Amino acid sequence: MRFDVATFNSLCLMTFLCSGIVTAALARIFARVAAFRFWSASFFLMSAAAACFGLHSVWPTTLLLIATATLALQARILVWTGTRVLFGASASLLQGFAVTALFCVLFSLAHALKAPPVFRGALLTLFFLPCRALTLYEVCRRRRPDLGPARMLVAIASAIASLNAAVPLTLVLLNRGNASLLLGNPQTTSAVYGVVFAGDLLLIIGLIVLALQHLLAEQGMLANLDKGAAQRPNSLNPAPRGELAPELPDRPAQKASV
Repeated sequence: MRFDVATFNSLCLMTFLCSGIVTAALARIFARVAAFRFWSASFFLMSAAAACFGLHSVWPTTLLLIATATLALQARILVWTGTRVLFGASASLLQGFAVTALFCVLFSLAHALKAPPVFRGALLTLFFLPCRALTLYEVCRRRRPDLGPARMLVAIASAIASLNAAVPLTLVLLNRGNASLLLGNPQTTSAVYGVVFAGDLLLIIGLIVLALQHLLAEQGMLANLDKGAAQRPNSLNPAPRGELAPELPDRPAQKASV
């Protein structure tokens, strides 16, 4: 098998599609874990982005590049949103959609006005790097010891994804714009795209393990609370009827002496 960009893109498409199906099934099984729904939508969007990127080699139009970047950005925002929701923090979908719409407009204008590649690379880095770094921050700020292995997986994957966000701009600055992931479609072997695929695969595994481990930790905490509540006597409840102290019989009234 020839591991060029087209091959890695096909692997990404199949991986994200299968991951979307798996997380959608987990969302039905564990309905109380809302993060699975966000991640499932994110993985389906990433598979759609990979499909658009693959079609660009057959139908070279800027519309597919714009769709690829827009879908990928919204998917990354949903990953961060799901991570926040997993830990009980609030997240606004409208703000995420607004950021994606702003990026879509600016990226479309950059292509329509034939802006230099460095400007398009800067746009990709400016929008992709924060949402990937925020996922890393959201995971690392949790100091719970029971999330150690899963948190480590997500942290490593998020760090790789954060570095990958600066790849387009770096390649343009090095006069290698033809090898950029979203600015072009190389047909030669791309080690950079292999690192991107490895980081995304590790992120998928880490997120699923993180959610399951977080669920098990919560269930263990609830079980300990229930056990402690059962062992602690409740002074508010009256004692059972059989445990009441027997009442003393009334003493007969003494007759008054004359």
